[in-house]
Amino acid sequence: MRNLEGKLKNRKINYEKLAKYGFKRKKDTYIYQTKIQNNQFEIEVVISNRESYSKLVDLSNEEEFVLVDIETSTGQFVGQLRQEYGNVIDDIIQKCTSKEAFKSKQSKEVIQYIKQKYGDELEFLWEKFDNNAIWRNKQNDKWYGVLLTLSESKLGLESDKIVEVIDLRYQKEKIEEILSEPNIFPGYHMNKKSWITVKLDNTIGTEKIYNLIDNSYYLSIGNKCGLAGDNLSQRVYDYLTTIPKGKVVTYKQVAESLGNKGLARAVGNILHKNPDEHKYPCYKVLNSKGELAEAFVFGGKGIQKQKLEKDGIKVVNNKVDLSLYQWKE
Repeated sequence: MRNLEGKLKNRKINYEKLAKYGFKRKKDTYIYQTKIQNNQFEIEVVISNRESYSKLVDLSNEEEFVLVDIETSTGQFVGQLRQEYGNVIDDIIQKCTSKEAFKSKQSKEVIQYIKQKYGDELEFLWEKFDNNAIWRNKQNDKWYGVLLTLSESKLGLESDKIVEVIDLRYQKEKIEEILSEPNIFPGYHMNKKSWITVKLDNTIGTEKIYNLIDNSYYLSIGNKCGLAGDNLSQRVYDYLTTIPKGKVVTYKQVAESLGNKGLARAVGNILHKNPDEHKYPCYKVLNSKGELAEAFVFGGKGIQKQKLEKDGIKVVNNKVDLSLYQWKE
């Protein structure tokens, strides 16, 4: 019998995917069976909250073939069985589980926030350090966040407590100011002139961490057009005020006005944080197909449609004809 606990360490099991893969559920246990070696052997995999294991059964005698799990067992036949057996286990783990190296509630909230807002997943770059990972800006491959597990002593604290932390970019000219705040530390293993570290143990409010993440994201893209953080947001809002009545623009169009069409995703994120719907008419911004926003910040598609029609813009099936209404600057 092969204990799978080690392979499943720091991984989250997706039980829906287990079912789709072919596992059969018996109460709280999931069991998968498949034959290999011309149906001479059967692999059985058992996964539950209590235990996870697999075994290889010789169907000629219905007994477990234990040689495959004895490292000193050699020979071509045993080697082939061991390889095929291992491939099945690895395939299940790859397709039915995901990395879950970070356990704290705030770490999980941050991971979900970044996934929903920026569409970015953690990248585990270091095989020997599977509890460290990064977020990369897809527009230019620059890192804007690093998630780490370390001892508090690494942050200069008199404690060996293990904590999860996030490294984030920050404005160089303001770094001393932010580091004067409680529970904000110089960037661990990063350039301390432009990175900060925050513990994800609720010593700092989650909303504030979200704001620091947004700031770091904008800083990671700002160098392409001399924009970052609040400056980028204000440029987007100011642009909205120049759109004539009865006209619309696209996210890409707004991004191009900033000097970098690759900022389209960032533009969408900024519009979702519009501080003043009357001053900054974000309802005039559509996607490249002229479609209304799925989650319009001030009330959904219905409200966006009302505002556009009030401007004299015809909306059909939640879509605007860009050939008629797109603003040509």
